[in-house]
Amino acid sequence: MKQTALPQNVKGLNAVVLIIMTIVTLDSIEPWTAWNVDPTSPGYGWNRFSYFTIQSNFIAMVTYLIAAVAIFRNKQLGEWFRYLRAGAVLYMMVTGIVFAVLLRNTQLDPDHFSWSNFILHEFGPFFITVWWLLWPSRKPITSGKAFYLLIFPFLWVIYTFIRASITGWYPYPFLDPATAGGTAGVMTYVCGLTIFFVVLCQLLAWISRARENNNTLY
Repeated sequence: MKQTALPQNVKGLNAVVLIIMTIVTLDSIEPWTAWNVDPTSPGYGWNRFSYFTIQSNFIAMVTYLIAAVAIFRNKQLGEWFRYLRAGAVLYMMVTGIVFAVLLRNTQLDPDHFSWSNFILHEFGPFFITVWWLLWPSRKPITSGKAFYLLIFPFLWVIYTFIRASITGWYPYPFLDPATAGGTAGVMTYVCGLTIFFVVLCQLLAWISRARENNNTLY
């Protein structure tokens, strides 16, 4: 692709937008209220922080802040950030797609418009994907190293089942044997999502090769 440098004012606007998105996302998560809601609520206490959605949005927030600081300091970021950013995009994309396909019209989908739900499940995934496409990384992520992006989802699944064995609480109905058709049903969902993650991470690697731009800071 043609390498074109972005004007400094455009870069500055990008950084401001990233900071605003960080604030909006944090406000939607409302971590400070986790223990101030009904204890029977699915989002009470540590349950709130155990959702893949919440953890993905936290990772996205960290990515936004690091990129914004790099822009303000006009400092290039290393390879590690390229993969952190790609991971954030992958996790947020899965969050949005899984919500639309598997969680729509469930107890996790309010029967009225919810600003927080909209930001975390819909606008957030859309925003980070568009940002990644409009301001691509200096160098692409490789197909081989793209598999590193699967480490976090793998660890999250392990954590979720270990915690569920202790508390009896599952963050999503498709992970709960009681609502997913038993252990076989859960394994079917997990295997399907694993394949989806693999295909999507390779798609991101392919897109990054086509969109690399040496004039960006990350």
